[in-house]
Amino acid sequence: MKKIYSASITPFTVKGDIDKKSLEKLIEFNLERGVEGFFFLGTMGEWAVLSSAMKDDLLETAGGIIGSRAEIIIGAHATGFNGILENIEKYSKYNCHSFAVQLPGGWAKPSDPVSYMHKIADFSTKPVYLYYLPAVNGVGFSKEQFKDLFSHPRIAGVKNSSDSLRARKELLNLKREVEFTLFEGQEWVVDESLALGCDGALVGLAPLGAKLFRSIADSVEAGDFEKARELQSIMIEIFDGIYGMALDTVWVGQKYALKILDIFSSEKSLVPSQENALGSESKKRIEICVDKYKAYLV
Repeated sequence: MKKIYSASITPFTVKGDIDKKSLEKLIEFNLERGVEGFFFLGTMGEWAVLSSAMKDDLLETAGGIIGSRAEIIIGAHATGFNGILENIEKYSKYNCHSFAVQLPGGWAKPSDPVSYMHKIADFSTKPVYLYYLPAVNGVGFSKEQFKDLFSHPRIAGVKNSSDSLRARKELLNLKREVEFTLFEGQEWVVDESLALGCDGALVGLAPLGAKLFRSIADSVEAGDFEKARELQSIMIEIFDGIYGMALDTVWVGQKYALKILDIFSSEKSLVPSQENALGSESKKRIEICVDKYKAYLV
């Protein structure tokens, strides 16, 4: 079965605290619409701007709500190797099936990313996913490096958010030789990625669009690729309507849409670029989008 995982967003009160009530409503909303796993503390979860106390609050609350009803992946990212290990050790006490790691960039990026990931996997007692995002951290893998990466028994797979056709094809070809889980990380290509052999989609618009992503996956599994393509086209319309053509309302846009659906209490984001991103025109665009495609969302 093709899996749909939610790259969960973090709800805040207007004061900037973790909104536990909204978090519970979001999790239940996603579970009712076929989500089989959650990824907390990813890019959409605003991991880099949360305090340690906020991360703990989020993980403890979410883990308690989910229980055994879905798999949980926790982002263990940090600005360096020691920080990643500290996070893995700390987060292991929470309800968690595996960790995901976005490798550090800039002057802290690893010279040998495969060895770096293997050392992380050596330390972890749980499976580890590579959160592959070379456009952000500048860390790319060759096909030989990917093959090497998966030689470690605790490297579970990859969330491929590279937006690279070449990387996707190399990973799909590699699945014929090596066993690992391949998640598509780009909303725009879920239909074709699942049809070509990806195990599932782990995407940032799934908190709002879980129902539609599940429908795309079900259509692919049924062999109805034309239906999957039609649904994917609708997803792209929703993507543009919520995030904006210039991607200027990525975080606050989805949160505002969830507020319209009475799931979130606030569109508050701690991402600096989002502070004044949601003007009256953006709100109107999102309201029209949610109204037009509501049947595909709820």
